[in-house]
Amino acid sequence: MPIAHFKWEPSVDGFGGLSGLEVSKEGSSFVSVSDDGVLYRGDFIRTSDGTLFRASLIEALHLVVDTGLRPDEKRERDMEGLAIADDGAFHVSVEHKFRILSYPDAGSTPTSHDLPTSNTKTPKNTGFEALALAPNGAFIALREGSPNVRAPYYVYQSNQAGNWDVVYQLPRRGGFRPVGADFGPDGHLYVLTRAFNGFGFAAQISQIRFKDGAPTDHRLIFSGAFGQFDNLEGLAVWRDDADDIRLVAISDDNFSAAQSTIIVEFRLQD
Repeated sequence: MPIAHFKWEPSVDGFGGLSGLEVSKEGSSFVSVSDDGVLYRGDFIRTSDGTLFRASLIEALHLVVDTGLRPDEKRERDMEGLAIADDGAFHVSVEHKFRILSYPDAGSTPTSHDLPTSNTKTPKNTGFEALALAPNGAFIALREGSPNVRAPYYVYQSNQAGNWDVVYQLPRRGGFRPVGADFGPDGHLYVLTRAFNGFGFAAQISQIRFKDGAPTDHRLIFSGAFGQFDNLEGLAVWRDDADDIRLVAISDDNFSAAQSTIIVEFRLQD
């Protein structure tokens, strides 16, 4: 259930379009990436009982791509998913020219990894917006589109040979599409899906349960109403001092005055 939400409006030129999110293990700081290729680092401000009520921006860093340059065309730096390794290296999925860019640090030129190229019937503008790192270090990726309105969403996992395996199929629920994912400290994968009905956005969150490193089943843990929140796209998971799983989501305002950057925190209820 959602336990906190607020609008985030830091005073920085060009702010907006936040699509990927990661949160520190103790829920006190965060990193987000925008679809304009900017990495934002910040702190979460909480009340004495741990309620999230504000975010503070520490820095905004313009990223280069694997050419060592920052492309002039926005679509060439359309970064969507974000995953951070234990050593601080971070990885982003790029929607156009599908690939994962891996950065040792924000000032470096990334290396590039291929994303799955199967399902060629899937529309090209529905790329890999959901990216996560499994506990074993493998990439997990979900594409926003599928070949048809009845086809499930494939959960891909990278293997040691540098290829991808389909390890799970997440059923479609109406117009909801995968846009964010993260592994929780409980070892399960959480997937944020988003739908638009022409007037407003709605979000759902599913938990894909893992056992011995493999997915076994899934359950829907949150289903929101259209217009309840804005265009939620990034998802991160952490565990609080009460041993409860919390999930934080952030919205992409599409650089539109009609939308907002919203941060929402949920608590998982068993």
